[in-house]
Amino acid sequence: AKDLPGVRELFARHAAKLTKRKRGDVYKYITPDYYGLRDEEDGVLLELESGLAKEGQKKLKECRDGHDVEVKQQQQQQGQDAALSSQNALYATDESDGDSDDTTALENGIEAHIAVPSQEVVAQVLLQKKKDALLSRFA
Repeated sequence: AKDLPGVRELFARHAAKLTKRKRGDVYKYITPDYYGLRDEEDGVLLELESGLAKEGQKKLKECRDGHDVEVKQQQQQQGQDAALSSQNALYATDESDGDSDDTTALENGIEAHIAVPSQEVVAQVLLQKKKDALLSRFA
């Protein structure tokens, strides 16, 4: 089939079209518009963005105000709960056999207030103990 007249020329034209494009040829036709560098020149995009920014700020303010109201309500509720629990603790009688159980203390509204170390402090203490153990082992 290659020896037929005109077939060789067809393959030659087709092969010329399929040549690989070089990197420089590809980048030659990329303009700043491709990267969006000229989008703000006409001003349309700036107007749209400013409108959306105002809406976003309004929504943010509403969310912040709603959150502030919720926090105040929770603080008031916690304050009322603390006042009730302290009153209950004053008038509560211990009906157990002298055992100071955590469950009875919680039921009566009495809580133990102790300092609980943070995770960082615990990690430092454990690290120091490991170091001391290694030093005592090799010293």
